[in-house]
Amino acid sequence: MITLSSNTLIGWFAALTMASCSLVAHAADPAPIRIGWVNWSDTEIAVKLANAALEDHLKQPVKLVLADIGIQFQAVANGNIDLIPMVWLPSTHKAFYDKYRDKLEDLGVLYEGRIGMAVPTSIPVSEIASIEDLNKPAVREKLGGKILTSEVGNGQYKLTEKAIQEYKLDGYKMVASSESGMLSELDRNLKRDKWSLINAWSPHWMFSKWPLRYLDDPKHVFGGAEQIHAVARKGFSAEHPDVARFFANFKIPQADLEKLMAAARDSSSDKVVAEYYAANKPRFAAMFGAQTAAATAGQP
Repeated sequence: MITLSSNTLIGWFAALTMASCSLVAHAADPAPIRIGWVNWSDTEIAVKLANAALEDHLKQPVKLVLADIGIQFQAVANGNIDLIPMVWLPSTHKAFYDKYRDKLEDLGVLYEGRIGMAVPTSIPVSEIASIEDLNKPAVREKLGGKILTSEVGNGQYKLTEKAIQEYKLDGYKMVASSESGMLSELDRNLKRDKWSLINAWSPHWMFSKWPLRYLDDPKHVFGGAEQIHAVARKGFSAEHPDVARFFANFKIPQADLEKLMAAARDSSSDKVVAEYYAANKPRFAAMFGAQTAAATAGQP
């Protein structure tokens, strides 16, 4: 028979109490919001700003999930991630959005953009003004029949495949690598006075580093102005109304976004996001709505 002293019992009870408190605390911790993103310069800035705001104002943990855009749409439709804040509509990601639209909900527009084929401004407009001009034999020869693009299978890649068909761009092929690979080849070609044709999008720091211009698109394959939406899994707004309200109000001025992208190249995205967020805290607080902003205003 084992006899326990009062000191031993007190120690046990204290340990049990601490363990119980720990379990309760862990049980009360909110599950992380799983935000999908693609390694694009504008998207990286946007998701990291959202991450900072959610963790600061709502004390909401966030998990960033990196994958290709097609995988992101499938994951959000299946409930494996909660939202993706880089859906380009009405044209770029239309095929993905239409495929899964019944399992998605649109939280709002974050900023505007544009996609299309672009060339350096050093190439005369008299030589290439529109996508139709790519069929000139001399132009095709100088470009080597290459369309430089980022990863295979994204929305712009698919639209470029359509453009090749619509404009009958015989003799052209897409050379896919990554955003950095595409732009590295552009840079090498410019230094060698070689012509380049790229799949471009804005906002992007490429337009501040190199003088580029979009080609006219008379058949409107690439559409006009694009809007970048935050899209969530079905039912997300009801489960996380404060987070949904934030994304409905989350706006990034294009000039600010392009400056942040350019600055991140010289330091890091984490550094520029932290500095920008700290300098604009009141504006981010307002994105949660008056009630949430007031409730969090007094928090340290």
